[in-house]
Amino acid sequence: MISPKITAKEVADFLNITVQGVHKKVKINELAESKIQNRTFYTHDTAKKLFNLKYKTTILTTSVVKGGVGKTTISDSLAIRATLYGLKVLCIDADQQANLTKGLCMGESAKTCPIIIDIAENKASANEALLQVLPGLDLIPSRLDNVTLDNYLMVNRINPAKFFHSIFGNIFKKYDLVIIDCPPTLGSTVCSAMLASDIVIAPLNPDIYSFEGIEIMHKEILNIYEQFDKKINLKILLNKFDSKTILSTQYLTELINDKKYSQILLKSIIRTSQDFPNCKNKGKSIFDSIKKSTAKEDIDQLTREIITEHMNKQGEE
Repeated sequence: MISPKITAKEVADFLNITVQGVHKKVKINELAESKIQNRTFYTHDTAKKLFNLKYKTTILTTSVVKGGVGKTTISDSLAIRATLYGLKVLCIDADQQANLTKGLCMGESAKTCPIIIDIAENKASANEALLQVLPGLDLIPSRLDNVTLDNYLMVNRINPAKFFHSIFGNIFKKYDLVIIDCPPTLGSTVCSAMLASDIVIAPLNPDIYSFEGIEIMHKEILNIYEQFDKKINLKILLNKFDSKTILSTQYLTELINDKKYSQILLKSIIRTSQDFPNCKNKGKSIFDSIKKSTAKEDIDQLTREIITEHMNKQGEE
């Protein structure tokens, strides 16, 4: 079972106060805390009261046409970390491979749970499809049956710009962050997810095939803009970066110097780390341990970047 934690030191860093200041807030507000190896940590319920972030619903889609770039790992890690900043998060698995569902250890529960195609065909409601992964994190699961979703949308001529909001609109309002994990294609489902989103994150591995995938996706997003008159807020995330390899450094340099892509490149970089597959293999998240790791540092940086950018935009409105 996934059991993520955030330490008192990490809380202090985000709030820009001392660890003693964190302990004081916990004591005054009579919040729950736990200890491992003499280190204090908190879970979602306490984090929600400690951070008390005012956050308007943000819909984030992870999508890229190439498989194997770590899209799903980034989705579930980001979702879990966001709950540790007190956000209420909904993950929607739109990929028939159901890797997000399995990664969140909900594979068995998903066998009998409604999925997107069931909701679209009015065989179940969105509320009936909700699974609680852990406090602060819910999931609309997937399984192979979702392979028919693209065809359903096309045959029934459903407007991609309205699809996700039409079946999840009332659900979305209950969450601070919604993460839609898409299949590695550019079909109707992916188009619908991008049109529903405030931000689309496309992970990019430092190799020629991933770069080609970004090129194709960028062109498709321009096509979507022309067809639906909506700008897609695309962001590129450099993933599986290894500073020891020439290729990683080369692609980072190219992205920074590219006029088209440098403007949409996230500041966060996810370094290659064996912690990601190791934790998946154990049915755990990288945040189940309180030990420091590059994987935790990088996902934390990405989570903070997403949270901070959106809160800044809210302040400008």
